[in-house]
Amino acid sequence: MPSRIAWKAGETRALSPRAIRLLSVLAEANGTMVSRQTLLDRVWPEVVVSDESLTQVVAEVRRVLSDKRIIETVSRGGYRLSQAPMQAAPNAAAPHRSEPTLADLEAHALCLEARTELVRCGAGSIQRAVELTEEAVDMAPECAVSLAELSVALTRSHLYWSEGSFVLPRAIDAAQQAVTLDPGLTAGHSALGYALGAGQHWQAADAAHRHALTLNPRSAAAYHLAAWYLMSSRRHRAAITYFEQVGHLEPENIKGYLHAAQLSVQIDPARSRRNAEKVLARARMRLNADPSDTRALAAIALMMALLGEPASALSTIDQIDVRESAQAIYVASALTLIGETDRAVLALEELFDHGWRDLPWLDTDPAFVTMAEHRQFGRLRRNLSAA
Repeated sequence: MPSRIAWKAGETRALSPRAIRLLSVLAEANGTMVSRQTLLDRVWPEVVVSDESLTQVVAEVRRVLSDKRIIETVSRGGYRLSQAPMQAAPNAAAPHRSEPTLADLEAHALCLEARTELVRCGAGSIQRAVELTEEAVDMAPECAVSLAELSVALTRSHLYWSEGSFVLPRAIDAAQQAVTLDPGLTAGHSALGYALGAGQHWQAADAAHRHALTLNPRSAAAYHLAAWYLMSSRRHRAAITYFEQVGHLEPENIKGYLHAAQLSVQIDPARSRRNAEKVLARARMRLNADPSDTRALAAIALMMALLGEPASALSTIDQIDVRESAQAIYVASALTLIGETDRAVLALEELFDHGWRDLPWLDTDPAFVTMAEHRQFGRLRRNLSAA
């Protein structure tokens, strides 16, 4: 029996059997008009119903899919689809694979390597993560997890290290493939929301993130990407709570509490301090295990600056080499907070040359907000907006 599910912007929508049948008949017509009588005959075969039944099913589709224009009424004729047919969800005759193949396991190992690269975010890490996830998808093209990881890596590249390339369409496409292959995969919907948010498709991104967290309300990764989306769409209080949830769910995570500390410094200074202290404790533990951990060093520098300890922040910054690394954004933020604005602008200039384009963060980070009147920073900001 066909699935009673339709898709819109990566979100599943439940429809009645008659509504699914109506969409199927209209889709077969490929945009041409289907008469009301034909629809009555095919949607209700061997059953006599009135025109009102057809009108009600059309109304159901428009209501559930939140789009009155998807089915167009043709005066004195019938109906037609006004846009490309929607995909049906995978049905019982073609379920997604539940048992991984050997290729999937190897692909997943590559994805784990890529995730480690993104966590450390040292020189070349984002590029390396993209390469690893591309290799994983080549190895197992129907592995939804690999496609979701590729989407995240590509979105990260788009935002922080694009080097002139425009990869966001690929990121969205990879995430859409992931949710089509496995509608129950939290990472797929989360990746889709992340990519759509990067393209400022706010409504569709919101739906994808809500669906991801509905599937798994304990996923730290889903909270993390949803928090970034909330921050980008200027819902800062909710973003702070979500970033804190990331830190709560992942005991070794630095980034969740770090962003929570940054975002709450103006809203709730005491909350910001509590989060900053958690970041410092975790970052120092990571440095004990790996003294070259760039993310941990950058986090310490930024938190010391945020806590009003410029000397400690500066001495830590002098230990960090963030050339060719997106971690330069945290160093630039710390330098701005301690008054080293010229050094901060130089770090940003180099970062922007590599394609950093997370404009919402420039308008959110309290450090960069104070730079609004800085002439060189303003020029960089305008150039980035126009790119």
